[in-house]
Parts: sequence; structure tokens; C-alpha cells
Amino acid sequence: MLSDKLLKLAEDVSGAIRQTPEYEAFTLQKKKVASDPEAKDLIEKARDIQSRLMDIPESERNSDYAESLQDQYEEISENTAVFDYTRAEATYMTMVQEVLGTIIENLEV
Repeated sequence: MLSDKLLKLAEDVSGAIRQTPEYEAFTLQKKKVASDPEAKDLIEKARDIQSRLMDIPESERNSDYAESLQDQYEEISENTAVFDYTRAEATYMTMVQEVLGTIIENLEV
């Protein structure tokens, strides 16, 4: 269980993250997608394609199947709502990973 001091510091860090432009951009895009069923569906399809692409063994990355999936992903990404959401999500997640990486870097694990 976290000590009260450590819990407070963790809450301070998450509060600081919520005040960043990256978080604000992500939450804005998240709200837009929530009100756009078509964009929401396309984002789910894009995630499914990404997952299938990651499951392809490296030796088969240049296959017709992989190229077909990549073409489908690129077509979906041309949708402005999908592009804006995935860009905001990636930027936000990169920032969160950097924060967590900094914390871990300073700890002996």
C-alpha cells in the first residue's frame, strides 16, 4: 500500500499530466470520436489492423497479405477524425511513457 506522501506525489504527477497540451489534445479528440460513430468504428478497425500487422512474422512482412493490411490502414488513416485522434493519442502516450521512463530510470529495479 502506498504511503500517504507517495500517494499525494503520484496524484500531483497525474494532475500535472492532465494540465499538459498533450493530454488536453487527446481528451478533445476522444470527445470528438465519442460523438462520431463512424470515426469510432474506423479507429477500432485501424487498431485491429495494427494488431494483425504486429502478429505477422518478420519473414512475412513483405507478403501480399501484409501489404493489403497496410493499404487498408493507410486508407482508414486518411479520414481526418481518425488521423487527428491517432496522432493525439500517440503524442499523449509518448509523453506518459517518457514520464514513467524517467521515474523508472531513477529507481533501482
